[in-house]
Amino acid sequence: MIKLSIIIPYYETYDYTYKLLRELSIQVTDEVEVILIDDGCNETRLDQFDFVKITHLEKHCGASYSWNRGIEQAQGKFIAFIDSDDMIMMNYIEELLKAVDSDLADEVVFGFMDVDKCLCVKRPSCRAIWKAIYRREIVPKFDETYLCNTDLPFKRSLRETEHTKDYIDKVLYAYRSVREGSITWRKHHGEFKNNFEYNDEKK
Repeated sequence: MIKLSIIIPYYETYDYTYKLLRELSIQVTDEVEVILIDDGCNETRLDQFDFVKITHLEKHCGASYSWNRGIEQAQGKFIAFIDSDDMIMMNYIEELLKAVDSDLADEVVFGFMDVDKCLCVKRPSCRAIWKAIYRREIVPKFDETYLCNTDLPFKRSLRETEHTKDYIDKVLYAYRSVREGSITWRKHHGEFKNNFEYNDEKK
């Protein structure tokens, strides 16, 4: 039985993603599936991680599209999201499986570290999707018209869905807040005029 599905959208972050998958390879169990959506990069170097289910998209469609393709494949009781340039703590999967087995809540939030700002937050307000795991039945689809701020419509939909929420008072995730070239970095440098620019380009 798959208890936890971990979804990772990949776009041109090989060095970071290689390290992430190497850490996951140490932690993953038969109760966990890792789903990586290669967003049009045709990145075959990651195929060496045989525990990862990799889908190669034919063209670059954006993070929201990749998240949705991962959700469609997920079989776990709960779903976790990881950005491909971030890191996890050595007890990430262990603690999340404990939460699943304890059936704490529909949404289980955990602490994170911002490695660029040397900041630890144990009880975060859960805007970013990677700060929690979610019971698969309550997970909404991402709005694929959003190129940046992809978590905003997700969280909006989640708030409108009746569900329970609890916390793990441990830091399990490490976030890179200012990596050059990331969506957040590009947004702060004025690359995105609005959330719908990418959708217009696809048309």
